[in-house]
Amino acid sequence: MVKRASSTAVLIASCLGFLVVQLDVSVVNVGLGALQQAFNTGLNGMQWVINSYALLFSALLILAGGLGDKWGAKPVFALGFGIFTLASVGCGIASSMSMLIAMRCVQGLGAALLIPTSLTLIRLNFADARKRQSAVALWGACGGIALAAGPVIGGFLIEHVGWRSVFLVNIPIGLLAIGLTVMYTPKAPGVEKKLDLGGQATIAIALALMTYGLTAIAGEGWTLIPKACLILAAIFVAIFFMVERRTSSPMLPARLARNHILVATMMTGSVINLTFYGVVFVLSIYFQTLLHYDPVRTGLAFIPLTAVMTISSLLSARLAQRASPLSVMTAGLLIQVVGFGLLSVADPSSSAWLLNGALIIVGIGSASTVPSMNNSMLAAVSQHDAGIAAGLMSSARQAGGIIGVAVFGILISSTNRMAFTAGMSASMLICVAAVGACALLNLLLFRHAAKTPAQANTVAQTAE
Repeated sequence: MVKRASSTAVLIASCLGFLVVQLDVSVVNVGLGALQQAFNTGLNGMQWVINSYALLFSALLILAGGLGDKWGAKPVFALGFGIFTLASVGCGIASSMSMLIAMRCVQGLGAALLIPTSLTLIRLNFADARKRQSAVALWGACGGIALAAGPVIGGFLIEHVGWRSVFLVNIPIGLLAIGLTVMYTPKAPGVEKKLDLGGQATIAIALALMTYGLTAIAGEGWTLIPKACLILAAIFVAIFFMVERRTSSPMLPARLARNHILVATMMTGSVINLTFYGVVFVLSIYFQTLLHYDPVRTGLAFIPLTAVMTISSLLSARLAQRASPLSVMTAGLLIQVVGFGLLSVADPSSSAWLLNGALIIVGIGSASTVPSMNNSMLAAVSQHDAGIAAGLMSSARQAGGIIGVAVFGILISSTNRMAFTAGMSASMLICVAAVGACALLNLLLFRHAAKTPAQANTVAQTAE
């Protein structure tokens, strides 16, 4: 039975959705050493623990956004939290690496249903632009809190309770969020739309082949199977675009493909995740393998990166009320360039001040970019497209994270200390190039949108 609608309850539930998704990223990275010992796995197995979750998450986000539009955000959000919570139980009782990876895939399915619908719930229940900006900023801050607290909490739980506890901690969070959603969230009418199952299937297969190919290279090298997977992935991407041209209800409508602000924010989200999750994966292996940190110390080592993210996200939301989103996003990206540049010269003999200072700079830049990015995306689309746009954004971000973990995993695949350090440096230089290119392309896309009559009004709204 639904009690009186409460925007506060809606916001809490939505924030909890983003929190558990981010929490599972940070705590699992800290637990990679424990999982390696528990299941006697190598780098390839550790990559799959991360990427199996991200793969289903990324592949199904657009479909999840469409389902949220069609059936209503409330039931899809509650369903997603239910699936995520049950899958967390499965991860917590996993008796083999195969079972753990399978349950991580199911977690990815639940997360895919959670993220776009959580943003849609905020959009529907916060009509005032300023209140919506604050709500989105708090939503992002909860993700920052999860990233900040996750490594420390995860390290403590692994050290004193065991690795299974980092998954089981999701259960009370899930039950609370589902209760708030069912009791206090008003039901919003769905939108009549057909689902593009052909497009969904082809892009999901392309992502799966790409992920397998890139991940396999780290363990097998450039052998026939990884090469074949990457070639097939490119073929399925081409098939996807052919399907989209011929279907009457494409999952990527032409109006969204031509929306330069949406394209810019998707690209920004993809680059942020590529660099952030790729670097977190590299540093997790670095701390635990080269520096021989235990789980607690590994968690503490990430504090300089994650602790500043919550504060930076909230301050960025305030700054966005006085400066244009493009200015805030550009500043955040350029700050990251500086941080990744410093990380590229770090090695086991470097001063702790260099590593910690660089991580703080990266965290400030990343967190400063996200609120303006999300608000620009939400303002750039109509209510009819809100769910699918959120799904596109989240899918782009997760695809970026998959590529970051896979590609950087290839660069650090050697067990030789000097080769690993060289690969870590190369990873950071890739981040510098990717973030710098993103900042430049954003300037071009936003300016192009301002010159396009159909999008000029959106640019004006995001600048308010």
